[in-house]
Amino acid sequence: MAYEGEKVNRKRLIEAFLKIFLWMVVVIVNIMYISGLFEHLPEELKTFIITGDVSMVVILLWFMPSTMAERRLKKGLEYLDRDNDKAVRYIEAYLDSKMLTMNERKHALRVLGVAHHKRGDDAAAIKCLTKALEGNYKDNDLKVEILGAMGIIYSESGEFQKAAECFDRTFEIMFAMSRANIDKAIFIQVINTYIKTGQKEKALMIYDRLLMIQGFTRDKRAEKLLGIQ
Repeated sequence: MAYEGEKVNRKRLIEAFLKIFLWMVVVIVNIMYISGLFEHLPEELKTFIITGDVSMVVILLWFMPSTMAERRLKKGLEYLDRDNDKAVRYIEAYLDSKMLTMNERKHALRVLGVAHHKRGDDAAAIKCLTKALEGNYKDNDLKVEILGAMGIIYSESGEFQKAAECFDRTFEIMFAMSRANIDKAIFIQVINTYIKTGQKEKALMIYDRLLMIQGFTRDKRAEKLLGIQ
């Protein structure tokens, strides 16, 4: 349920290597053609090589918009915290791409929501995060991040009941996955939210369940808030 810490996407790395490889093949084929190295080849083989070369150029040009979109997202992430207005502009430009997968779009909407929150526009932030929650989900980790971000925004704006409802959904997914990837500082905010909505017992139950998940360790600040001796 952390705000940032973007993970390296293995699929994108493989795609980048493939693009580099294809461009190298295209360059080599064209150098050989210009140098006259294909002159002694049978016509059928020359036609096959040239057709393959043109096809690779078409494929690479098709993927160029995707590469440009990725650069916009990277720029948006770089500006996050430093200049959130610029971060919003870059991420919105990234979202204009027609080649994004559903998961990529949801991820970008989450980051855009965080950027809006950091620039003080909570209404726009909640709108982005709500849109990110629409549709089917295969990536429960991403859903946890979106719900967590929404809960934090509601909590910081004083809408504690809405925040608690977001956290309820967040922990429901986390417990189903038997994962407890939650920042301890954010968890203190979560506990305070439950306490302010008169749900201290629920917060205590959540803390006990988190302790049963491997990787989650005791937290003295949380225990002090919960009245654990």
